[in-house]
This record gives sequence, C-alpha cells and structure tokens, in this order.
Amino acid sequence: MAEKPASPSCFFFAASLVLLTLSSCLASPTPTPPSPSCLSGTLSNILYRNNNASFPTVLENYIRNARWNTTTTPKPSLIITPLQEADVQAAVLCAKRIGLQIRIRSGGHDYEGLSYVSRSQQPYFVLDMSNLRQITVDIGKQVATNATDLAVQWQQVAPTIDDRFFLRLLLLPSNKTVKASIVAFFLGGADEAVSILKKKFPLLGLEKQNCIEMSWIESAIWLNNPDDYKIGVKPEIILNRRLNTAGFLKRKSDYVQVPISKEALEGIAKKIIELGKVALVFNPYGGKMAEIPADATAFPHRAGNLFKIQYSVNWNDSSPAAAENFVNETRSLYSYMTPFVSKNPRSAFLNYRDLDIGINTFGKNSYEEGKVYGAKYFNGNFERLVKIKTAVDPDNFFRNEQSIPILPNNH
Repeated sequence: MAEKPASPSCFFFAASLVLLTLSSCLASPTPTPPSPSCLSGTLSNILYRNNNASFPTVLENYIRNARWNTTTTPKPSLIITPLQEADVQAAVLCAKRIGLQIRIRSGGHDYEGLSYVSRSQQPYFVLDMSNLRQITVDIGKQVATNATDLAVQWQQVAPTIDDRFFLRLLLLPSNKTVKASIVAFFLGGADEAVSILKKKFPLLGLEKQNCIEMSWIESAIWLNNPDDYKIGVKPEIILNRRLNTAGFLKRKSDYVQVPISKEALEGIAKKIIELGKVALVFNPYGGKMAEIPADATAFPHRAGNLFKIQYSVNWNDSSPAAAENFVNETRSLYSYMTPFVSKNPRSAFLNYRDLDIGINTFGKNSYEEGKVYGAKYFNGNFERLVKIKTAVDPDNFFRNEQSIPILPNNH
C-alpha cells in the first residue's frame, strides 16, 4: 500500500451500492396565481413561473425520488431560488400576504417529496434553497461465515466499539439468499483498524489488504460511487449538486433497542428472500449519539437505541403496478419486523420520511393526527415542539403533511 502524506485518514470495506435509474417526467402544475406587487422587484429575478421554459429543469434538479415526479404529481405554481437571506424573507412574507402555501427544499433529501409536493390541492410554491451554502473497499470481499452469525456479532460490537469506527450492516437479497455486507469507516490508519477489529469483531475476518487508506474527502467520493474513486474522480465533483439521478424508491425506518436473536434473524432472512427486493440497512448508534440527552435537541433517539433500520427498495419500472408492488413489499417486511423493534411508540427517523406512519389533513383533528407521526419521530420531545410551534407560528403557515401541528383551540 503506497504511503500518503500525513493527514486524517479512513477506510471502507465490503460495501454494496445501489445505483438509481434516470427518470424525468413533466406534469401539469397548479394554476399560476395573479402576480401581486410583492413578486416583483428583486424576487422577479429569481422566480420561475410554471410557464417559464426553465421551470421543469429547476423543479427536477433536486427531485431524488421519481415516484413523486409523474404526470399526476402536484406541481408548484412558482419556484423561488433565493440568493441571499433577504430573498428568503421577502418570499415568505409575500407568500403569507397572498395566501400561497410554501414548500421549502434544499438538497431534496425527502423520500416522500414533501419538500416540493403539496397534497392540499391548493396553489403553492417551492422555496428552493440550493443556492444558499457556502476506507475504501474490497468489493469482492466475501464473508465466509453465515450471514446471521455475522449479524449477531455485529449487534454486540457496532454500538460499543471505539468511537472512531462506523460499522454499517447491509442485509441484501441476492439469488435466493441473503448477503451480509459491512460498510466500515475508521478515522485512523489501516493497521490500527485491523488490530482492533480482529479482537472485537473476529467473524469479519478483516485483513490489511482489504483496506485502502485515503483522506476523508476521498472517502466521500468512494461512498457515493466506488468506481468514481478508482478512476480518479476529483473531490470537486461533490460541488455538483444537480445529479439528475432520481429513481423510484421507498424507504421506511425503525429503531432496535434489544439485540435480535439468531433465530429471529434467520426468520428475517427468509422473509427478505421471500420478498426478493427489499434490503435492510442497520446503522449503529451508541458512542457520541448516546452521550447527548434525549431532550437536549429535537432529535430524541439517543441512549437505549442499539441501531436504526432503514428499509430500502429501488426500482426502474415507472408503472403504477410496479410502485404498488414494491411499496407493499416494504410494508410487508416492516410489519414482519414488529416484534423486534421499539414500541410505545414504534420510533421512526424523520430524514427517512415515511407517509405510511401518518398524514396531517389540517382539519379539526390536526393535533391528534400530528401526534400519530410526531410521537414516532420526536418521542417525548413532541409536546415541547408543539408548544414552540404554537408560539412562533400560531397560524400554522409553515406546514406540510408531516409538520409539527399547533395546539388545538389555538384560534
């Protein structure tokens, strides 16, 4: 292994990535509202109406899930792309004045499209914030031991190992079997990493030749696409946020607080094989995550959680039947996992947005509807967030189908 200049280093190994297929689809946007004076001036230079030739391109730049880019997907009347803080303020004040709903989008990391889609059947606009922003692997490494044995030991190791490690476990359907892969990241050198893992995680069978040292920024290139790293793609590619890689996908999430037994893992593996497409991604918690109190921030999933599960399925067939099939497969595996995950509430991760766990229609039962998904995303912090929301946004202007509701009888 060639020596590199001294710098923070890391490595990955035994990883698998899913490439998303390209998809682009236009749909009829909601009618463009009249042009009030507040949309003129500086906003006129950063505003795209639905009859503007650039409107489809701007809208699709940060669409990451092609399920929400079809002919029937609601489209905004306007897109505003602020260049500075004052533009954001002007856009929000104008929208409130003319009664136009708002969706706020940055990088498009919303699996259910709530950053650019409104299901209220009322005119809305997208405030696109994209202008405001100032290891490795041996892909061919095969685990000789049984996948379930590896998963059992991973549960014992990943949440408690040296804080410089990140060990992600993937359970992937593969030719009528389940493949277990580890994606590992270590802030340090390969020699030290191998030494630690041989003691703590012997079933992994890691050797130094399985590791490639690189800088942290290089590891970001690899994690996105190992082939890019191999052919020498430069870190500057990260600055290109308009990747146009939207595929069709569904995600769900869970938290595990008690280790899953080998017998249960074998049953899970059989279910994955039966479904044939849905994968599970286990992200370890513990470490620094557990040191922060659950009520210190809005994010509550701290001590007591061993790992987070992402249910993941991608497909390239644009037909409604395909979407229904794959979404139902994901829901089926989610249902099967009920005995093994957190309860009362069954917690969920906000950034793996999932409309299955609840939708707010903003009627007289808005608070009760919001509590259904809010308790899952925010646990004991939900009520405090409701009080804050009610105080700072009593009219519930900033909202989407899974936003924090306001207190009932607030008006």
